[in-house]
Amino acid sequence: MKCREIKRKLSAFQDKELPEFEMKEIERHLRNCSACSQALHEITSVWHVLSRVETIESAPFFWTRLSHRLKEREIKHSSWKSIYAPIPKFAFPVLTILILFFGLVIGIYLGQNIYHHSELPSPTSVEDEMDQTLSLSSFDDFPEESVADVYVTLLSEDNH
Repeated sequence: MKCREIKRKLSAFQDKELPEFEMKEIERHLRNCSACSQALHEITSVWHVLSRVETIESAPFFWTRLSHRLKEREIKHSSWKSIYAPIPKFAFPVLTILILFFGLVIGIYLGQNIYHHSELPSPTSVEDEMDQTLSLSSFDDFPEESVADVYVTLLSEDNH
């Protein structure tokens, strides 16, 4: 046996819970391996310290009530699991993707129908857009001697 296997079985070795042939094999290994012997010594010292700890008596029926509550929780959680048990694990991502896909399709369909009925402005030339942008008709409503009125007056004098 390798040290790794021996160290895993040291607690069972100390408690004499292993079959006879394994006990002898571990004893042989411990005679030749100082690392495993040290590990056994540490386990033994821990048990020695724990044996000196005072044991506390539990309340009457404590363990019975605790096990009953644990069983109740297990039943409660298993009922939720039983609801989702018929659904395979891969179904949740697939359903999510399907819902997103149908949402996208419905959004595109509604978007086309809503904007299909509204008319888009007719395409204009760059010159028409420049004339609309630079037109001074928005200044016509301003009172006399305002900045807009002076500006319009100056421009109209240049044109005549």
